Parts: sequence; structure tokens; C-alpha cells
Amino acid sequence: METQHLTLAVKNKENLKKVAKVLLIILLIYIAIQLATCFQTSYQLVSPVIPRSAIWDINQQLVFKALVSVIASVVGLILYFFDKYLLVMILVVLTIIANRYIYI
Repeated sequence: METQHLTLAVKNKENLKKVAKVLLIILLIYIAIQLATCFQTSYQLVSPVIPRSAIWDINQQLVFKALVSVIASVVGLILYFFDKYLLVMILVVLTIIANRYIYI
């Protein structure tokens, strides 16, 4: 009975580890998409009619969201290496949800 309980706990921890790893990868992909959108916007809006300050105003929001996500992913990676998988999952999910409502 003791070994069955122990193996179940190990399986649960391994499952949490897999989910935390997948969520961290999703957060890193989200950061890459934000930065790619920023570069794409700045390359597509090159025109003598559109001033550079207007392009920066558009991209400022994307850069800020990416910066928040980078900070959260660094914290998430630190928590991941300290085996705090549930905290990593909560942090990543809250970061992705909060990025939807971040406006500067």
C-alpha cells in the first residue's frame, strides 16, 4: 500500500512537471509572437506619410506586453528549477490572461 501511494505521488509530480514545461514553452512562443508582430508592424508601416513616432506608439504596447511576459517567464523558470510546478502553471496562466488586459 505504501509503495502504491508513493508511485502515485511520483506520477502526479511527473505530470505536473510535464504540464509546467508545456506552459512555459507556450509562454515563450507567446513572447516570440509579440516580438514578431512588433517587427512586422514596423516594417509594414514604413512610409513617408506615417511618422516614426506613430509607429513607435503602435509598437510600444507590443513591446510592453513582451517585457511583462519575459519577466514572468524568468520567474517561472526559476520556480521550475526549484520544483514548484504548480506555481509555474498558475504564473503562466495568469500572465497570459493578464496580457490580454494590459494597456499602457
